[in-house]
Amino acid sequence: MDIQQALPSLWQKMIQQCFLSLYELPDDKIADSDNFQGYDFVFEFSSAIIYLVVNDVTTEANKQDVDSDKVREWKKEIVNKLIKRHTQLYQKNDKLMADGDIATDQKAVYFVGLTSLSINHQDDKSGSSSYTIDYEYGSQFFAEDCVLDLDDEQSVLQIFSHRNFAKILSQLATPSDLTTFLSFHRDQLTSFVSFKNESTLLKLFLQSPDFHYRALSVQEQLLDGELIDQIEPRLLKAVEPNQVEFANALMAEIQRNTRMWYKLFNSLLKRYREAGQSLPTAQVDILADESMYTYACLVEKILAYRMVDQDSRWNGYVRHEHSYHIFGRHYLMVFYAQDDSSSLSAEKVRLSHQDLLSDLNAQMQTPVMDDLFLIGVEFRACEDSVNTEVYLDIFHQTGAFIDVNTQRLHERLAQLQAQL
Repeated sequence: MDIQQALPSLWQKMIQQCFLSLYELPDDKIADSDNFQGYDFVFEFSSAIIYLVVNDVTTEANKQDVDSDKVREWKKEIVNKLIKRHTQLYQKNDKLMADGDIATDQKAVYFVGLTSLSINHQDDKSGSSSYTIDYEYGSQFFAEDCVLDLDDEQSVLQIFSHRNFAKILSQLATPSDLTTFLSFHRDQLTSFVSFKNESTLLKLFLQSPDFHYRALSVQEQLLDGELIDQIEPRLLKAVEPNQVEFANALMAEIQRNTRMWYKLFNSLLKRYREAGQSLPTAQVDILADESMYTYACLVEKILAYRMVDQDSRWNGYVRHEHSYHIFGRHYLMVFYAQDDSSSLSAEKVRLSHQDLLSDLNAQMQTPVMDDLFLIGVEFRACEDSVNTEVYLDIFHQTGAFIDVNTQRLHERLAQLQAQL
């Protein structure tokens, strides 16, 4: 079997086609003492780090020799080499960490191994041909063919095929959703839970309460702080037993709305680029670090615009939303007025967004929020059709504590503005 060096283009293409490209550490950062050394790619999120090790294999074989047993044999060889490499890297880094040469923090760490298997055929008549085998693993493979070291849960290498992992990334469109699935997958491995393959496990995860526990946890914190009146009934229903059909319908809506959010957000970034500007990197990172459920809720409020009365559309209106991923992140959604003279017109909000965010910060002091976003929503009629286009503006301010006197001043100014 001919083992070739990993082809960067294969893995880089996968990375560039998803959110991982935003979080890939450059070589000089990977070499920092804070990180495990020797892994092929490193991705750092706000609350987790993924160390990726890859193995891209091409083998020569006659068509008549390729069957399920042969593919199984090749998979064992690929995975065993990957496990051996990870074990050597982890032991080396673990010693450095024990000696204090590698710093540790509170971020969760995941080790992921990816494999790709391609076959080259030689034929006297048609010449050579090549194709990539589509395969997965499943719990039985790791129980019988390639036994993983599961004694130390934190060092477990979670192995996927390249194509399977690319599909997972397409369905779990955010860092928080991906790492939640990786935690779920690792728990299944270390608990010796049987699953047919990784696609089946992903489907189970999307139907399970594990996907919604983050949102429920944030809602419970908001409820305790009296920032909401009740936990969303649909979240409570989604985690009830025997609610698979409801959970599937909810997940389909979440994924649909998430795709819509990315279209709107990418359109915003494109407008900035065409104007020779850019959103601050920190803002992009925070927004990209959200959960799919948060995106879905933001889009729900945008879609609800068509049900709003005409007076509200004319004068403009506001809606509030919070992150379902991190407690302390709040969104003020301003639906721009059709009336240009309104205080909520697009032009006036764009000019006064700092004041609006300062007022919001003054209102949200118990507790102080970490991040405050103002999302401006504008509906424009298409010039060449009867459809309506949606445009977003996004402004950000870090939450901050203000003293009592300053808070009273904000309240007084709000009262004066209401009288105008």
